[in-house]
Amino acid sequence: MKYLFAVNPVSGKNKAKAKMNQLAILLRDNNIDFMTYETQPYQYANDLKSIILENNITHVFAVGGDGTAHEVLNAIVGLDVFFGVIPFGSGNDFARVLRLPKKIDKVFNMIEKNQHVVIDVGQVKGRYFLNYISFGFDVAILKQSVKFKRFLHGGLAYLCAVISTLITYKCEYYKINDEEKRLYLSTIHNGKFYGGGMKINPFSEINDGILDLCTVKKMNRFKLLLLFPSVFSGKHFKFKKLVKFESKRHFLIETNEDSVVCGIDGELYEFDSPIEVKIIPKSVKMIRY
Repeated sequence: MKYLFAVNPVSGKNKAKAKMNQLAILLRDNNIDFMTYETQPYQYANDLKSIILENNITHVFAVGGDGTAHEVLNAIVGLDVFFGVIPFGSGNDFARVLRLPKKIDKVFNMIEKNQHVVIDVGQVKGRYFLNYISFGFDVAILKQSVKFKRFLHGGLAYLCAVISTLITYKCEYYKINDEEKRLYLSTIHNGKFYGGGMKINPFSEINDGILDLCTVKKMNRFKLLLLFPSVFSGKHFKFKKLVKFESKRHFLIETNEDSVVCGIDGELYEFDSPIEVKIIPKSVKMIRY
């Protein structure tokens, strides 16, 4: 067996690289054959795939946050390798689904045990995702958080982005599977969590062969402020007049614009409209704790 660790050096307030160095000591002390790859600030999936194939890698670990896991996923789909996530980032929403460890000794135990589960992944316009794709309010937050991250870190930047978006955001029109809706938020999930721990889709499972849609209808800001805290516990489904859940193998999304701006595993993307979002069942051998 040979391991590759794709490390995002700026994840977790620039601490991911230091933590990987600590993990590397344990790996060497236990004679584990491994190499590291420092990720780039652009799409690097093709470069990483070449390295995996050239070096006969059997296990690939994304070391960082959700964005790192997303890009590494796009390198390994279709390859006969095991995939793992070491959550040294700030969001780590997919890691919450599998309850993956953050402490160095427990991470090493996970690697050594080599237990896995076969999971589904989502696909849109040739991109794969582990956790979710979102539209509307969440995308506006992502855009704002990019601005706030210039001078704030992690959760604080996201919180400021949420507050700013709550004040300024206006609902958008979407057509989902030929049904027109004016929505505050729409997310399609494989996993349960997003936004740093919000349980947006409590009914999602990563190996059930379906995607789960959550839509939040247009409402006034007072109602939104009442609804918003319940998302962290996954109890927003009780607001049945405002929140709707639907499960399918694929969804067709259209907007009034020529393009669709979306958030995929916490990263911003823009595609020509319409887009089809579909599930690829049992496509990744995922290392679990």
